Amino acid sequence: MPDRILDHLCDYALKLSYRDLPQEVIRRTKYIVTDTVGCALGGAESPPAKIARAAASEITSAIPSTVLISGQKTSPDLAAFANGVMIRYLDFNDAYAGSPTCHPSDLLAPVLAVVDARNGNGKDVILGTVLGYEVFCGLIDAGSKERGRIWDQATYGVIAAAVVAAKLFGLTKEQMANAISLAVSSHISLEQVRRGQISHWKGCALANASRNAVFCAMLAAKGMTGPEEVFEGKAGFLSSTGIRFEIRPFADSADTYRIMKARLKAFPAGYFSQSAIEAILNLRSQIPDLDDIKEIRLQTFPAGYEVMGSGEANWKPETRESADHSLPFVMAVSLMEGNLEIRHYDQMYYKRSDVRALMQKISVRIGEEPVAAWPEVPLNIVDVETKSGKVLSTKVAYHLGHFKRLMTDEEQERKFRPMAEPLLPKRQINDLLACLRRLDEVEQISELISLTVAPNLPP
Repeated sequence: MPDRILDHLCDYALKLSYRDLPQEVIRRTKYIVTDTVGCALGGAESPPAKIARAAASEITSAIPSTVLISGQKTSPDLAAFANGVMIRYLDFNDAYAGSPTCHPSDLLAPVLAVVDARNGNGKDVILGTVLGYEVFCGLIDAGSKERGRIWDQATYGVIAAAVVAAKLFGLTKEQMANAISLAVSSHISLEQVRRGQISHWKGCALANASRNAVFCAMLAAKGMTGPEEVFEGKAGFLSSTGIRFEIRPFADSADTYRIMKARLKAFPAGYFSQSAIEAILNLRSQIPDLDDIKEIRLQTFPAGYEVMGSGEANWKPETRESADHSLPFVMAVSLMEGNLEIRHYDQMYYKRSDVRALMQKISVRIGEEPVAAWPEVPLNIVDVETKSGKVLSTKVAYHLGHFKRLMTDEEQERKFRPMAEPLLPKRQINDLLACLRRLDEVEQISELISLTVAPNLPP
């Protein structure tokens, strides 16, 4: 008996072509790819990125792929992993709000790795990216979790990454089905990666899913078969995870492509905090003396509360990864510093006594209005009460970077350049930005990748 979900994925992927993509979708994809490459530059010197590149450097391949920023050659699967770790580390790349929320731009890592291995072009990158978003976000939209938040978003991401890798490698339907089956049956990721004191693996989980997916596509291309009915079988994905998919059509017009609903971040922090940070910054000018604050009350939606505002680690972060997933921390630092920047993690702000003291004045609860607005509207409401009893209130619905409040080219550059400047000369940054904005005209993706390579990348 055929697996309907597997058939659905393969049929859509094989049918989709660059010619199908509306110009609006192509423009939005270039906008997102630009943001994602910037995030990779920003995460390039992180400890996990260095580890990933070191692992990749130990492998040579007859079908080489190039790692972003370092320029080193390795196998396509390890290039996907190293690329993915850099993209994800800062928690600055985009988000798609569903149940669970996911970060579909993680999939640019396997897209670039496979397109480079195949000597492909910018249109291939655009097609692979759109396909990845459609499958990943489509599964998020179609899925339900009968067992609660047990499985991490990478459990969905490996499916999308396998579809993308198989498509870009030029696999047949049978080979693609096997690639997906192999990837799904060998990769289920636990939600625990985003709980408690969060480790390096938070930023590596989907990178590893991408690595696994690319590897499985390479195996399938050589004839490796995967289990039948990997989704709908008696012991398949659905029965094992408790996730149920309602099979829905994928996009066929500009207003239905899910990449059009992706949301960029203005701040390097978990997605649920973006409008909360903006809200507290909007009040900052009205609070000349932070010592005068009695209490800061945040009303948020359940996902924000659960992930960033309800656990002990949210008030006592001990790792960078825990800090960027702490509503009290990102709000406190934003209020103290007038912004939230990458450096606020590097300098260990999350362990400072004055930051911790302000965090203890922050309370987080689920609010009726944010609940009603979510998931399209990530509404956060902030009340600041002073010691004199004065209450300052504000709310932010559509943060900068939301698809209903897109960044301008200038705003995107203001995000991109500070991440690139420690690694690349100004002229190279200008050339890279120009290349990204004409991605659909790039004949060899190696041109783009070479422009990301840092002349003096520290070991």
